[in-house]
Amino acid sequence: MGRVPIRRRLGLSSIIISSTPVVLRLTHPTPVAFFASKFSSAVYKTNDSGEARRKLWAKMISDPATTPDWFATPKDIAYEEKYWVNSRGMCLMSYVMKPIKKKPKTVIMFCHGYSDQSCWMKMAEYRRLVRAGYAVMALEYEGHGRSDGLLVSVPDWDKLIGDVSEFMFEMSSTVFPGLPLFVAGESMGGAVSYEVSQRCSEIITGTLLLCPMCAIHENMKPSPLIIKMFYAVVGPPGSCNYLGTLPFAPSKDVGEYSFKSKDKKDAAEGHCNFFGRKPRLATARELLDTTDRISASLKEFDVPFVVLHGKADLVTDPNLSQRLFDESCSKDKTIKLYDGMWHTLTTGEPDENIERVFSDMVKWIEERV
Repeated sequence: MGRVPIRRRLGLSSIIISSTPVVLRLTHPTPVAFFASKFSSAVYKTNDSGEARRKLWAKMISDPATTPDWFATPKDIAYEEKYWVNSRGMCLMSYVMKPIKKKPKTVIMFCHGYSDQSCWMKMAEYRRLVRAGYAVMALEYEGHGRSDGLLVSVPDWDKLIGDVSEFMFEMSSTVFPGLPLFVAGESMGGAVSYEVSQRCSEIITGTLLLCPMCAIHENMKPSPLIIKMFYAVVGPPGSCNYLGTLPFAPSKDVGEYSFKSKDKKDAAEGHCNFFGRKPRLATARELLDTTDRISASLKEFDVPFVVLHGKADLVTDPNLSQRLFDESCSKDKTIKLYDGMWHTLTTGEPDENIERVFSDMVKWIEERV
């Protein structure tokens, strides 16, 4: 077999040679170059770092064309953002909302969900609790929103729980001393609220769990074989290697199953910090490990709580919320299951459904303040 012509070996359709220098004209990329380009665009985005996200956010909110009307803070609400520094030296974005004209009756620690952030649509909808007379505080986790860290990377669940617990304890004792403290979380934030409530039960009056990630719905989980394979590749819980950062975990599009309202889905994803990729491998491992641990500990949950879940939720399993209610040893527990409602109860449903959910939340809180 003769030598392969250099043009074929380089993947070139033509080589133009002049005296000096030699000019190569590539009309078709090599397979390696094509794969590298596709891999890079799938893995790396301009909003991956916290610094980049902060710059993109500042640019976005400075332009009226990219800032929706509902984003502006109403005149009857005081809103303050601050960067809180965790024990690892990372800057995490936080906010506090409270009524301007009256002292808050209680304070709510809100925990957002996977790939979400506190300072967008959730902030706007949770103003309903401020108007009910409560203060609301929130922390954007490592890798979320404008906080430091690789975008939507949760390499160590225990550190995330530690951050939220430390922030909540610090704020409740210094900014809101003496006020009853409630924790509220949606989806992955429900799992955060569950574990934070167990860790800090002595300072918490009650917990509100909205479509909590006690278990990932079977429709959303990869096969057991795939799960076993990526555990072997990524490593044990709490660890992270380069492969763990890759957004290649097999998963369906959570957004498609979360928002009943397409307009609200578009609004929720219409910001510069949107992730829009498969889960990172280490993050998927942490979520699977967490849901396994939570689903095995339901009997031990001994905190006053209400769990609210849409019966049509295809992301987290409403049957596990029912199990939590049935099995928990708490003597103060309530469950609200909503016919026809999907996963994102407070930002993805029609307005009348969202109002119903918040009304149930306020009623439950009022009975305990």
